[in-house]
Amino acid sequence: MRLAAKAESPAEKEVYLSIADGWRKLAAEALRNERQDRPSEERSFRHDPD
Repeated sequence: MRLAAKAESPAEKEVYLSIADGWRKLAAEALRNERQDRPSEERSFRHDPD
């Protein structure tokens, strides 16, 4: 976004904005995947001996 703000032409600005949008989408997907990989809050990791 900072590079887009400093772009010298509209075409250059559009390229930087497109790249930034791609990074945002990638970050959102990574966050969704990270949340899916976490164990549920309902699970118990307490060890019950036999």
